[in-house]
Parts: sequence; structure tokens; C-alpha cells
Amino acid sequence: MDYRAIELLILQLEEAFSKSRSNVYSDTNKEFHFRELYDVFNSIKQSDFKNFDQNNLEQHFTILDFIFKGLEYLDSSTLNVIPYEIISCLKYSLEDWIQKDNLIIVTSLSNNNKDFYFDSYYNLELFKNINDYLRKIYKLEIKYRLIRISLPKVLSRDYLSMVVLYHELGHFIDRELNISVKSTYDKFGVKTQYSEAEIMYFNHESEYFADLFASQYINDSVMTYLGYIASNNGDSQTHPSTVKRHKVVNDFLNMTSCIEKNNFNNILSSSNITNLSIRHKKIDLNSSNFPNLIPELLNNEQELHYIFKLGWDFWENSNNNFLKDFEPRQKYQIINNLIEKSISNFTNTKRWLEVSTSIN
Repeated sequence: MDYRAIELLILQLEEAFSKSRSNVYSDTNKEFHFRELYDVFNSIKQSDFKNFDQNNLEQHFTILDFIFKGLEYLDSSTLNVIPYEIISCLKYSLEDWIQKDNLIIVTSLSNNNKDFYFDSYYNLELFKNINDYLRKIYKLEIKYRLIRISLPKVLSRDYLSMVVLYHELGHFIDRELNISVKSTYDKFGVKTQYSEAEIMYFNHESEYFADLFASQYINDSVMTYLGYIASNNGDSQTHPSTVKRHKVVNDFLNMTSCIEKNNFNNILSSSNITNLSIRHKKIDLNSSNFPNLIPELLNNEQELHYIFKLGWDFWENSNNNFLKDFEPRQKYQIINNLIEKSISNFTNTKRWLEVSTSIN
């Protein structure tokens, strides 16, 4: 690598920043993070990078790539692209597990309609290493860390499919707390190299934890959606079969014997971390406002999370309930609008109460 690789990245980032300056975000933390990324970029731009040695060139390439990826996610996390309602729900879940004020949930949009995933490359270790280097070279520090989740562009306002984001947030929690890693260590010991079967065990544990994490909040909604997109999937190197995943979630929700939940909770308890448990409150279909085409009045965060399960229940039986006389596309739009408005009403009321309380 020579300085021209850094020079090209700088020029590309200059264009990217110029296009992103007009972004409008749903919270001030994203705006602050945009500015701190720009400050780091500007310092590198003004540095004597043409005379860097190989180590410093590689370090700067990593940092500039980190900034580039951060901008990509920030650009896809603006008010006019991703509804703040789903991010609000995820933030409530995150706060149950990790009490840090420097985490921001952001999204990147894919053209693949099944492309939901958590980007684990920019992990805590890399974040710390970048900051150690920035403090040493530029006396700068990046405060905020992004939880990067990718989702399909075409589904960015589809609340029925948004349930998968709870699963992806579960992957972040798993990586942050090393739960599946500890489970693998407990079973196979700490090794420098693992067999394919042992790696598959780790991958499956990761999926089971993410499924259970999501089901705490939204019941079996992820499994319902999985039935539409992967109902016949068998075991693979990366995922357990859909049938196995359904069983684990059903055992957990029915409070029957669930080996995976017990295993994870033993690991969590040994680290004094909150356990996997039911964190939603059921809203009865018969007393719901949805049949009157009115958003649900949500009383707490537990009912807020359950709104996705409620939406799926009405959608699954849409040929026999209040939706039966509507065209398929109208049914789809009505359910999504009712979910969105229910979340929006709850989050706006909660913010208003918090502001009014602080003023008084």
C-alpha cells in the first residue's frame, strides 16, 4: 500500500460528506456522530499522509474505511428513509441489556428482499483500537459506536417484516456479551482452532440466542415471518433448521423445558447479566382497537413490543376478520399503518411526558 490509496479514499469521502450534509436525523446523537466522523476525516485530510510509513498507512486506511461505512449507515438512517418508530422499539430492548449512552442503532439498505443481517465486523475491539490510535496521533476520539443492521430497501416501511430486526439486535447483544462464545467454550473448551462441526455449533447457538432474544419481546412473530421465507430450510453450517428454531421458541414461550434457554441463562447468571424472560404483555384480539381501524392504545413498553405480534395475528387470519372485505394490498397497508400509528402515538406521548416532567 502507498499513500495514493489514502488519497483516493479521502477524495471519495469528501464527495460522500458533501452529499450527506443535508441529512436530517431522528435524534441529535446521529448528528453528533456525523460531526465527529467529519472532524477525524478533516484531520487526516490535513495530515502529511504522503510521508506515512506502511504501518501508519494501514492504520489510516482502516480508519477511513470505518468512516466510509459509518456514513453509509447514517445515510440510510435518516427520517425520510427509516421510520423512527421501529428504532424506538429496538432502543427500548437494547436498554434492557446494555446500559451505555454511546450506542446508536443504524441501518443500511439492501436491494435484496431477504437481506436482514447484523454487521459484526466493526466490533468493540476494533472501535477501541481505532480510538487508541486517534488519541495518540490526533488527540481525537469517536464517542459513538454504531449498531449496524442491514435490511431490504423495499421493506423499510414494512412493519410485519421489521420483526426480524429484533433478531438482528439479538445478534449484537450476543456478540457484545460473548454468550454463544462462552457456550462454545463450555462445550468444547478454548482452542486455537475449531472443527467444522464445532463452528457449526457456535453458529447455531448464535441463531438460537437471537431467536430467543426476539421472542422475549415479540412472541413468535419472527418464526411466523420465517414460515413465509424459509419454511423448508434444513440444517446448514450457519443456521439450524426452521423446524428446530420453531421448537426452541415455542418451548420458551410455553414455559416448557428449553435446553437452549437454560444454557444461555446459566451463562448470563454467572456474569450477573439479566436473563432471557418474557418481556411482552399480551393484547387480546377481541379487545383490540384494530378492527375499528384505530391505532392501539399502548400503556407500557411490554404492550409496545407486542404490537408486532398483534399485527401478525390479524394478518394471518385476514380472510376471516375485519380485513376480509378489503383487497390484499389494502389489507397489507392497513395493518402496517395501524402498527406504525400505534408505535408513533406511544413514543410521542412518552417523549412529551419526559419533556414536561423535566421542565416541571
